[in-house]
Order: sequence, then C-alpha cells, then structure tokens
Amino acid sequence: CWGGAIRWRCHGWTGGLDGRLAAAPVLRGLRKHRSALSLRRIGVDAWGGFVFVRLEAGDGASLAGRLGEIPARLANYPLADLRSGARIRYQVAANWKVVLENYNECYHCGPVHPELCELVPDFARGGADLDWDAGVPHRAGAHTFTATGTTTRAPFPGLSELERTRHKGELMLPNLMLSLSADHVAAFTVWPQAAGRTIVVCDFLFHPDELAKPDFDPSDAVSFWDLVNRQDWQICAAVQDGMRSRRFSVGYLAPMEEPSADVGRYIAARLGVDGA
Repeated sequence: CWGGAIRWRCHGWTGGLDGRLAAAPVLRGLRKHRSALSLRRIGVDAWGGFVFVRLEAGDGASLAGRLGEIPARLANYPLADLRSGARIRYQVAANWKVVLENYNECYHCGPVHPELCELVPDFARGGADLDWDAGVPHRAGAHTFTATGTTTRAPFPGLSELERTRHKGELMLPNLMLSLSADHVAAFTVWPQAAGRTIVVCDFLFHPDELAKPDFDPSDAVSFWDLVNRQDWQICAAVQDGMRSRRFSVGYLAPMEEPSADVGRYIAARLGVDGA
C-alpha cells in the first residue's frame, strides 16, 4: 500500500487520508459496506523528537498521560533538538520483555558490567537505593558514558549542575529505553521478532552543534555502549535459555528489582490477567 497527498491505494482500492474507502473497482456490491471497510484509525503523537504510534486509538489515553512524570524529569535535556550520530542494530536471542526487565534493574550490574561499575560505582551495589530522579553519579572526575568517563564534547545546554555529572535512565513502555549522559543520549527501541528473538536498535543522539564540528567523532561513546550492550544481551540470552526449561514457571524478583515488575504488570493489564 502507498499513501499520497490526497488519496491512498491498496490492491486497487482507493480512499482518502481520513481512511474512508472511496472506490473498489469491479466489487460494486461493496458500496453499501464502505463505512465498514475503512482503514483502522490509529493514534499518533510526538514527544522529545520521538514519534509514538498507538494502535488502540479508541482507548482515550493520551501520550502525556502515558508518559506521566518522565517529561518533567527530562525537561532540561534538549531531546527534540538532538540528531543521530551513530546507530547499532542488535539481534538478541531473548524475549523482548526479558530485555526490558534487564534494562529496568541493576541487580546484575556488579558481576556483569565491571567496566560500567568502575565508571558508576553505585551500580556495583546491586542496584539498591539508586536515585534515578536525581541521576546516578559517576566516579570523581567522570561525567559521561565513555571508557575514560570524559569527552571533548560539550554538555547539553540547560542542564543542571547534577545533570552535568550524573546519568539518568527512563523506560517508556512498551519499547523505548533512554539512557542520558551530559553530552549524548543512547536511545533503544525494542522490536519483538519471535518468542525468543528481539531486535534492539540503539541510536546515539548528539547536539547538532557537536555534529557540525569537522572533528566530530562519536566512537568514544559508541564503543563503550557497545561493550555494555553486548554484556546485557548475553545475559538476556542466558535467561531465555533458562525459561525454555519445561520446569520453568515463574522467576523471583529481589527487592531492588521491583521496577522490573512494572513490565509484567503492563503486559498483564493488557491481557486482562492478574499481574501482581
């Protein structure tokens, strides 16, 4: 199917941009059923430079309502102005919910991410008592997600003093994860492919002023994130292997993994089952 400025066409059927069926050649008997054969309406909205599509457009929920307090927490980051300076596409051998749950906790960080924990020492404590609203501090002298903890890129304009030296992260269900440093943002979109296979696209977003510099080089952030990402995808695949066991029924979440339970609650609510 393709869309144009005035009409859409699909297999010979044509219609307007409002989705109503205008003509179906040869199938004259369908005329009286045109209203029932219109394209389904979807909800489309934008925030922070991201376009959100909601297939269940009739549920009355707004994007602002779904995002809750996230825009306020990230208000100082110029997300809508940022542009992609690099992209990595990963094939992950795990269910997409496992990927989200892994992102939403740091219980695993100590044994899985030694390089990350050297940069952000609080992560080595098993994810307990992390203040994501204020941001998680880097080690002394570090201010961004690179191997050295530093970069020649300028911090985003408008950040608070804490945001210039701390890391923030947000999960927007069902498939957007944001990790925010002072000079770049790693944006992950999660795309389920099968029960045990997921594509994760990681875009590295930078300020246009930095992208315009002749010596712009994103490799310090990209290489560090690629290391951390591959460590995550490896343990996600290991979790998926365990879930394939016929003896598997349910996993146990430690107290600091409570945010990961939000993923299950989100899915359970849409399936109409008890997700407690």
